[in-house]
Amino acid sequence: MLVQRGRFDSPFFRSKLRVPGAPEHFVHRSRLTALLDDLATYPVTAIVAPAGSGKTAAAADWVRRTDRPTAWLTLNDSDRDPAQFWAATAAALERLAEAPASVLVVDDVHRIDDLPESRAALEEFVERRPEWLHVLLLGRRRPPLPVDRLRANGALADIDFDMLRFSDEEALAMLTGLCPDAAADDLVGIAGWADGWAAALQLAALAVRSRRELPSGPDRLVDSYVWHEVLRAERSELVGLMLSTAVVDRMNYGLAETLTGRPDAGDLLLEAEERGLFVTSLAPGGWFEVHGLVREMLLVELQRRWPERLCEQHLRAAQWFEGMGDGAAALEHWLDAGEPAEALRLLAAIVVSLVDSGRTALVERVLDRIPPEVSGADDTTRMRDSWCRLLIGAPGGDPVTTADCDVLQALAAYVAGDWPAAIAHGRGGSMDDPLGRFGWSIAAHSIAARESWDDADPLVEEARLAVGATSDRRLAHETARAVGLALAGHPLDAIRVAAGVRPVVADAEMATLLEMLDLAGAVATRELGDREDAETALRRLAADETHASTYVDVLAGLELIEARLAEGDVAEAERLLRDADRPGPHRGRVARVAVLVALAQDDVAAAERCVAELDDPFWGPLSEARVHLARGLRAEAAEAVQRATPRCTRHEVVRGLVLARAILGEDREAAAKSVAFAAELAAEHGMLQSVAAEGPTVLELVELAAWRVSDAWLDRLRRALTTEAAPVLPTAQLVEPLTERERDVLRLLPSRLTLREIAGELFVSQNTLKFHLRVIYRKLGANSRADAVATARALRLLARG
Repeated sequence: MLVQRGRFDSPFFRSKLRVPGAPEHFVHRSRLTALLDDLATYPVTAIVAPAGSGKTAAAADWVRRTDRPTAWLTLNDSDRDPAQFWAATAAALERLAEAPASVLVVDDVHRIDDLPESRAALEEFVERRPEWLHVLLLGRRRPPLPVDRLRANGALADIDFDMLRFSDEEALAMLTGLCPDAAADDLVGIAGWADGWAAALQLAALAVRSRRELPSGPDRLVDSYVWHEVLRAERSELVGLMLSTAVVDRMNYGLAETLTGRPDAGDLLLEAEERGLFVTSLAPGGWFEVHGLVREMLLVELQRRWPERLCEQHLRAAQWFEGMGDGAAALEHWLDAGEPAEALRLLAAIVVSLVDSGRTALVERVLDRIPPEVSGADDTTRMRDSWCRLLIGAPGGDPVTTADCDVLQALAAYVAGDWPAAIAHGRGGSMDDPLGRFGWSIAAHSIAARESWDDADPLVEEARLAVGATSDRRLAHETARAVGLALAGHPLDAIRVAAGVRPVVADAEMATLLEMLDLAGAVATRELGDREDAETALRRLAADETHASTYVDVLAGLELIEARLAEGDVAEAERLLRDADRPGPHRGRVARVAVLVALAQDDVAAAERCVAELDDPFWGPLSEARVHLARGLRAEAAEAVQRATPRCTRHEVVRGLVLARAILGEDREAAAKSVAFAAELAAEHGMLQSVAAEGPTVLELVELAAWRVSDAWLDRLRRALTTEAAPVLPTAQLVEPLTERERDVLRLLPSRLTLREIAGELFVSQNTLKFHLRVIYRKLGANSRADAVATARALRLLARG
């Protein structure tokens, strides 16, 4: 193909056909070259991104590395003339000589897209391109082509600004080259500030080198670049759109119309995206966002030139978000609009859902921004402020003396761990308003935490009816039910309820309720005898002290301590107790577990001191009975058990088992009846761990009532007890220490298992078992199985019955 000579053969013209060189400290981005390799199979690829995004650098880097024959054409204003455009295109194509799989890169396509004639010329070239040619178009705006049709036909592929953004690693590599003397931590901050925009990275580096200072907000160099390179030549309607919508980080058509007051705002958004004004569509949903750095600069411009307009835009945004049901997004717009009272009003209305979804940090941030003269202006604002602070456990707030204080007092009691008071105040709320329904929700959670949940209890039913059909309150109620059932000794029902509500809670991203469901699952799983899974979950919950619910980490930690005691790991249980034993609302619950740890250490005096801290009508007398048993005072123990007032199935079971231990010496038949009642109740509801925790003596009595429980449950109980590890003291009184295998045999001796069954449990032959028994009897100085058990208990080699 022949090309005109003269002005088309000048050095200036030939410069349009040169591949741009790599800029200083260029960073090769292999992911982009690989992407361009992949997209070269399409007839046309378009890279569309705002000014300074690195389009030209990325394409030139690929051209230098590809094996394909390539030619380059950079357009300028003169190419708006169709004759000039065709001449320049022909000159570029002449260099390819029709080689197969050739590539023509056309840069700065946006320079010719504002005239119908030049647009038509470009479209004709793309439509009539030779089959052997791949065309790579670079521009700031969507090319003037039938894009949708080309995409549908598989003829066009796109690379947008998001794909061109520098990753954190790429940005740091560029900044390190441009600012070799800057501290690494400073460069990390600049990379985050630039948000992947190549021009911002380069201009920030220039500012650091020239002024020796780090950009912490909109930088004057970047600001100048935005206004002169990006927005200067744009229509006033587009610039106005971007200024008006800068108060939000993302928008859809409806929000854009509200902020601009223009019914054509949606069309302007699409035009802004097509013209490369840092507007990006977020599929799906019809939402758009503006690059954060550009938005900051627009906000600064609004604040500098039209501060009243800035407040007005925040006000419009607040009203729109609240009207659309997105109160969380509306809160800070109310504050930025200079309307803190409106922010407090809205916060009080939605604080429950915010806490349920784990967004307590947002609540704290909003409260911190509300001036005291606003939060304490009158009874209404004081109530709202105190309500929000109590819900997140934050200090501050004036006393509330309005009619709604019952609910606030319920919340305060719940946070303090005073379950009876929380129940009493919570049930005083009206069922006809959201605040009253929340009071009933507090009552339900307090019933669960108090270990008094019973689906048949009229109070529980009243709480269920009170929350009504409100979805978030109903989810909270079902979560409380799962926790309550787990703590009350209904592990199977707890797991069923938790499994039913969990998918809905997870979809709603209600983090607080998910934590409580995890707690219910862990407690129930442990009760069913699955120690490994339960302990894994309990450790995770206990280690996280950021739970919005006040008792999740405490209760998980205490359950973990009891699990360690069940395994005989008293030292670890004591260490965990030291971590949990701190002043706070759950001191009574901690004291209850502290009694068990002290008794496991044979420190009866310490256990007695812990009992003095218990005011629970069930666990107080019951713990007192355990101390009496440790002292050998069975009559006193029996009397204390009789004073224990059970509130749930688990209490009934534990009470029956401890009573049997207390009266065993005086009335074995009555003890057997008490154990039989407890075992039957436990088996009915799937309880296992609570029975096993009372030790081998209870198992012996359960064996006598075996006909009242299922074989499967009794077998699981035997296994739970035989894997219980007893606290082991130094064995100086033994003739010779027991081996680990001999200890395994010894732990099975208190059970009602036959020798054949014990051999089966240990996977040894009966002859091998008999050999171990002879050695054990010799080391213990015993003559029988019963003697061996009694001696082992005296030496603390086995848990006491």
